[in-house]
Amino acid sequence: MRMNIDLKKIRHVVEVAHSESITTASHTLAISQPALTRSIADVEKQLGVQLFLRMRRGMRLTEAGQVFVDQAQRVIKSVDDLFINTEDYLNLKLGRLRVGIAPSAYQVYINGPLEELVKAYPGMQLELVVGSAEQLAPRVISGDLDVLWGAARPLTQWPEMKVTVLRDLYYGFMIRRNHPLTKLKKIGEADLLKYPILLPATVQPIHIDVATRYAPNGLPPMHPRYVTDDFELTKSIVASTDTFSHVASLSPKFAERLKRFVILDGVVDIPPQQLAYAVAATKAKSPAVEAFEAVVSASIG
Repeated sequence: MRMNIDLKKIRHVVEVAHSESITTASHTLAISQPALTRSIADVEKQLGVQLFLRMRRGMRLTEAGQVFVDQAQRVIKSVDDLFINTEDYLNLKLGRLRVGIAPSAYQVYINGPLEELVKAYPGMQLELVVGSAEQLAPRVISGDLDVLWGAARPLTQWPEMKVTVLRDLYYGFMIRRNHPLTKLKKIGEADLLKYPILLPATVQPIHIDVATRYAPNGLPPMHPRYVTDDFELTKSIVASTDTFSHVASLSPKFAERLKRFVILDGVVDIPPQQLAYAVAATKAKSPAVEAFEAVVSASIG
């Protein structure tokens, strides 16, 4: 049998059971004694059982009343936890942010914003997924991911996503400090192509730009010796071999984080790409996404 009992009245029953007194419970609940008495009577009427024995010195639970109060306390705790957890979620004490990240160079620029986000909201859980735009965009559109981070150009293929462009990314090529190329006074494209290249496993806008740059000049195409989306592994390979790889920076003067390497900027004329993120265009933003946008805007935008 389904019943619709007011949660407030359930709380009244539990409080009377704890205090064993209408007078004491009415003070605790800040309601009048007659109102509390009616509330108890209403619940008993709906249940069709007597919950309390009215004694000269107070109220005592019946056997049915004890069963009801035991269950009621669990219900009240569940409801209270529901509201507490929801409030924590809205205040970002709890919550989850699911971020899809395009490979290689774009990964390093999300580290700072994510670190700031965790500092501001230590209870937030971050779920990070690396893949191509083609793999991750459908997951953002479906709601399986909250944000997609990467180059603006591929993200704009999906009208179901709203793309926010942050900054230009400038490209150069990274070699180790004692690379044979460092002995040359001037390094040309043909000099660079004498050595193996490492490229990301997933297609990125830079591949298209490099291909169109090399074809008109009659230079041989770039056939990568190494293919990986792991930027730490990229740095390790470049540091220990004659391999070179492309690298991106938010500034034409490349980042301090690459002090171990020589950056060849201007050897190949590649136009800047744009760093961006995308969210589903038609879905309401969660508090976690709004916090992410605020942090990114402050640190990069």
